[in-house]
Amino acid sequence: MAVTSAQDPHRQSLADPMLEYKELPFLLPEVADVSESAEASGFLNEVVGGGVASIAFPGDATSDAALFPATGSIVGSSTQLPPDAVEQTVIRTISAVRPVIEERDWHLLPDGLMYHAYLAGPQEPRISAILFGDDNGGYFWDATLGGRVGILRYGTEGANDPKGFQWDLEGAVITRLDLLNSEDVESMDFRFGTEMTWAEGPWAMKFGYFHLSSHVGDEYLINNPTFERINYVAESLVYGVSYNPSTTTRVYGEVAGAVKKSGGAKRMQYQTGAEWTAKPRRPRGIAPFAAANLAFHESTEYHMATTLQAGWCYQGPKSDRRLRFGMQYGDGPSSQFQFFKRNDEYLGFGIWFDY
Repeated sequence: MAVTSAQDPHRQSLADPMLEYKELPFLLPEVADVSESAEASGFLNEVVGGGVASIAFPGDATSDAALFPATGSIVGSSTQLPPDAVEQTVIRTISAVRPVIEERDWHLLPDGLMYHAYLAGPQEPRISAILFGDDNGGYFWDATLGGRVGILRYGTEGANDPKGFQWDLEGAVITRLDLLNSEDVESMDFRFGTEMTWAEGPWAMKFGYFHLSSHVGDEYLINNPTFERINYVAESLVYGVSYNPSTTTRVYGEVAGAVKKSGGAKRMQYQTGAEWTAKPRRPRGIAPFAAANLAFHESTEYHMATTLQAGWCYQGPKSDRRLRFGMQYGDGPSSQFQFFKRNDEYLGFGIWFDY
């Protein structure tokens, strides 16, 4: 039986719709069905404490009459509370369970990145090792040692879904070893740079600079004395955009323009791709992933270089870093710029650690 304000003078102070206890579910948007949330009800009762022993939600066993009995006293209270005290208790309780707005501030050496490396990008700064065989009967080991780290951020804290602006530094050396010739170093590409990144909701962007230079190995020159070394060097400005249509998918596009170049390097570079990383079925579990990257360089007359990956990955729940292992397929101009005029088709197994 509902009790009116005439029956209970203490109900009069709660007549305002904002304070009407029946309106509490609408003031708690993060609880889809408050009547089914024992935790929310228990939390409210704990916060209210000695003043009110029970707070009823629509659908609870506790009725209006139980909470506001006709006698004018509140259940669980040996003395009647002043109306103002009840109002302020309810207001403080509602404020306590409302979602906290993410504060933005300056963070030196922040955790995580706002713009992550492309999973299937062969020239991305990370730690990785790929063993593969090509269509010419060769067997190689591509090893990358590098990474990208945040230096300064203005935005939200933490590595999981950060928002705001961040300044990053990156660097990597990408080495190819010939497994059939004493693991001789065939070539090395060096990359380092800096970027300003931004993320908000499903969108992320980056703008920055990177240096890229390619070098042939001494052993390769000894074994191939007629090979003509290429002085491939590019100082480029880069702009990239990525979008997450869902929590498991990502698409991106990037353009780089060399402001200074030499040897075989040309001005323009483009790449685009898509990624899918499934959610693990249980906490701290592994999940499948798949990624594709398409690259077009002016130096190769925009012949498409395709990189496809599929496998399994583990993502750190706090660091947001990934450890992946799986298969990689490539076709098109070589990802080692010392041999950019050479077409490679290969299949191999890889392990990747992504920042």
